[in-house]
Amino acid sequence: MNKIPFEYGSIAENEYFIDRIEDRRDLKTFLGGGINVMLISPRRWGKSSLVKAAMEELKQEQKDVRVCYLDAFKIFSEEEFYNKFASAVLQGVSSTMEKRWADIVKFVQSISPSLTINSDPVNAVEVNLNFKPLKESAEEILNLPEKIAKAKGIHVIVCIDEFQQLANLPDWKRLEGTMRSVWQGQHSTTYCLYGSKRHMMMDIFGNSKNPFYRFGQMMTLKKIAKEYWKPFIHDSFYNYGKSISDEMIERICNAVQCHSWYMQQFCFLIWTRTATEVTEEIYQSQLTKLLDTNADMFITDIDGMPASQIAFLRAVCMGETHFNAQQVVAEYGLGAPRTITKNKKTLVERDFIEKSGDGFKMVDPVFELWFKREYCNILPQ
Repeated sequence: MNKIPFEYGSIAENEYFIDRIEDRRDLKTFLGGGINVMLISPRRWGKSSLVKAAMEELKQEQKDVRVCYLDAFKIFSEEEFYNKFASAVLQGVSSTMEKRWADIVKFVQSISPSLTINSDPVNAVEVNLNFKPLKESAEEILNLPEKIAKAKGIHVIVCIDEFQQLANLPDWKRLEGTMRSVWQGQHSTTYCLYGSKRHMMMDIFGNSKNPFYRFGQMMTLKKIAKEYWKPFIHDSFYNYGKSISDEMIERICNAVQCHSWYMQQFCFLIWTRTATEVTEEIYQSQLTKLLDTNADMFITDIDGMPASQIAFLRAVCMGETHFNAQQVVAEYGLGAPRTITKNKKTLVERDFIEKSGDGFKMVDPVFELWFKREYCNILPQ
């Protein structure tokens, strides 16, 4: 397989991982020092890659650290959460299959678990706890990393990706209270809870009425600056005998607004199309391909969206700021003032738009390019 210096769709590691020097340092400082972290950013900004990179460095620097990874995105029940939580903990703290089973027998005593071996190296061990949602059993599972950490004299860090998805579970409020109650009393276990639904994450951790309020250090991920992308892109072409001008690199950065996923994807498309030099034709054709490649996802995102919300997005894309002005309402068909207010709130909560100065802007830069092409007759540049 020919090596391509750009990667997307998986966790970026090693030479594919760019910058985030301060973010890595902060994560290591907080988590390594026993401070829980809540990390928030839009989807596909590189949260998972950042956490993985920082934790791999921390394990090298602090030999007593063990890291457990859990993705909550596809968890649909409380029982499934406890199963996956225990599996992630055992996977992270035990180096062999025999040790994992020994840990189950030793530390999970009030239930009758079974062990499943998978071919997937990331989830090599699946634990079936035969879990019944009793308070004692739930607290025992949530306290599992702490019990193991104390017994083995180690520091356990539990990293839960897309944490906000748990808020969709039917008994979330009870689960939320139980998690906070158990976790706040732990001293050898630290939690990194991260997610991409900013509104939900802010409500879980920033609302004083909720149990996880002030659970730890809140971190909001920023975009990787253009100054770091430029040399990375230049060298990634140059090292393989391909050339790309500084102007073209600038256009790539501006087109996708330095969005990590799209930077890697767009450069991947351009790189694979380039034999020797990136030309205008290559740039334009691959920009079109970038939009077309993501079109199905965008169509799914807006499937069933009311016409008034589509109209509001059009107004945002066209730079409007006075959404209640009679002329703007009439031009875009925004509806009654109550509808405008409701749509604004909904689109912010769904991470389509965010506040910017006196108005709003689209959160996803490639969705914006696609939307402008499809709904505003504006071709991408």
